[in-house]
Amino acid sequence: MGQIDQLKGAIRNLYKSVVELNNAFPERKFTPDGRMVGDMGEAIASLKFHVILDEKSKRDWDGCRINKNHKERKVQVKTTQKNETYLKKPPCDGDLLVFKINNDGGYECCYDGSIMKVWKSLKDKNPDINGAKFIKLSKLKKLN
Repeated sequence: MGQIDQLKGAIRNLYKSVVELNNAFPERKFTPDGRMVGDMGEAIASLKFHVILDEKSKRDWDGCRINKNHKERKVQVKTTQKNETYLKKPPCDGDLLVFKINNDGGYECCYDGSIMKVWKSLKDKNPDINGAKFIKLSKLKKLN
């Protein structure tokens, strides 16, 4: 079994556990979120999209990859379980990968391209108090 299949199986098992947790204690909603979901996306980016992940987390980028012109590009990976994600103003151009994780362990790559192209498409949106602008995955797919 390859790494991507192992990852898919582990994600599927995680979501099964979430269902069990919610059944065991319905007073709270258990969801995989935050760092764990982000790490899932980074693993997919590494295994399927040739991203070399940074050893330590950095503010704006998660790693880099070599493009078709043999040039290194910084990469930011966004991962969600919802139908939207957010973006903060990038310091320079680079690549953006956006994944939607499914509870069957699969994923969908909703965007793979220039981060500045996405940021410019949000020019008419007001940022939230943290400087983030939200974008629907359906819009990202059209930009792809």
